[in-house]
Amino acid sequence: MSKNNEHESFFSDDQVNKDKLFIDIPTKQSSPYQDRIPNGYDPMGDIYLRGRALRSIAGGRIPWPVLICGWILFGGICLLSLLLIIISPSLEMLILLAFNIIPLIIVWRGTSAKLSSGKSRNR
Repeated sequence: MSKNNEHESFFSDDQVNKDKLFIDIPTKQSSPYQDRIPNGYDPMGDIYLRGRALRSIAGGRIPWPVLICGWILFGGICLLSLLLIIISPSLEMLILLAFNIIPLIIVWRGTSAKLSSGKSRNR
């Protein structure tokens, strides 16, 4: 059986110094898929940004002061609409209350997610 020495014809006889070889690895890897933040002034961009903000609130990925401010803001609006329903009992006010409860439910989900993630981190 003959030896196949074709590979030697492609490589030179010079040995490469191992000290001169290096691989440059960047410290921060950038994602090839950049999450482009849409313009908040066009209608679809505004809808997307609101949805993104409410998803982060409901997921519990926001700081505690923002969550507390959400309770104050949305809880205050819901409390005011509840007072309006008590003062003037009409069915239209129940629709107003239903729309005001939606952000309150989102803040509730965010609080429960934040508390449950805190419990799992403490374990």
